[in-house]
Amino acid sequence: MKVNTGQDKQALALAGATSPGYTGTATATSATTLTATGTPWSVNQWAGHLVIAAGSTYGVVISNTSSILTIDKWYAPATPTGTAASTPSGTAVFMIHGGNAPVACMAITANATAAGPTDTSLTAEITTAGGGLIRQFATYAHTTGASTYTLTGTYTANGSDSLPVVIAKMGTFDTITPATGVMLHETVLSSTATLTASGDQLTITQTVTM
Repeated sequence: MKVNTGQDKQALALAGATSPGYTGTATATSATTLTATGTPWSVNQWAGHLVIAAGSTYGVVISNTSSILTIDKWYAPATPTGTAASTPSGTAVFMIHGGNAPVACMAITANATAAGPTDTSLTAEITTAGGGLIRQFATYAHTTGASTYTLTGTYTANGSDSLPVVIAKMGTFDTITPATGVMLHETVLSSTATLTASGDQLTITQTVTM
């Protein structure tokens, strides 16, 4: 199901929102924030957008005040699945992209409650630090001219995971950090999958019709 937040995100991604973007110079930065000069924004104007700082790192904006962007982390473009990139300089030049961040991450849960249009997060998302069942970048595939695309996630349970667990539902998000970001789709799996031991593996493919 495409939830309401997903409807909004798709519109912003395709049409570029009502603003062409923003450029400026930071007055402060941290591992999860960037502060602009003055108070140039309305609250949450940039939620779901990409902010690019110092020309070498980017973040997905989770929320913003009139002057502070909160992101999930700083990404290194070449290795977005790796550790967070170095925090940009506190005086870094930055740009907020007018469109929206792509929805390329997949999360899973044992919760089997039906998906609802007003849901904004994946109930009981698995977030075990170091586990093999946490949110991940999914593999994207699309055939030129086709009306569908797929996202595929492969999860391998490890010793940090709480097992056994019965996976029942998934969601797609624009951030890799668990329990953050905008959810586009929430889907109850066609059948549940039980993972009982370290090394057990699950592959989920979501087919989206445009």
